[in-house]
Amino acid sequence: MRRPIVIAAALSIAATIGLAGCGGQDNVKAKPSVRSEPASPTPDVVDQLVEWRDSGGSETLDTFLEYLSAVDKASDPVDLGGLRDACADLAAHVETAELEDPIPDETANNSWKLALGHFAASATACTNGAVSDSQDDFDLMASEMDIGIRHMTAVSDRIGEFAPE
Repeated sequence: MRRPIVIAAALSIAATIGLAGCGGQDNVKAKPSVRSEPASPTPDVVDQLVEWRDSGGSETLDTFLEYLSAVDKASDPVDLGGLRDACADLAAHVETAELEDPIPDETANNSWKLALGHFAASATACTNGAVSDSQDDFDLMASEMDIGIRHMTAVSDRIGEFAPE
């Protein structure tokens, strides 16, 4: 018997707190995702971060939430065809994002690279699960997506901290 794919809670958390500094709900502040406090960026880097955010960076993060939500929608109730399509779209968006300019802040960019890696792994597991109807693949998909969302939240927190709207 197939267990439900549980990713809605992670998406809900990301939508509510993760993008507070990037066009999401500005009054909500997440607990820091990083254990040690990274160095504050220089004023030049803060200016570059604002430029990155305002010239499409914020939309990139919002678009990822849309793709992740499409995967979530196809996950409950499970729609294997919908999952194949949603995961293919997510994988393509990851590939596109990997080719874009890096985030000018090293700490945020490192978290972003980690998020993209986990989203890619999630999309692969999702595609495999949608083809084979494998619960193990669905579990891996959900786990990788959750980790990716945590890293994406760290990016948003960092941007919101140093380049609030």
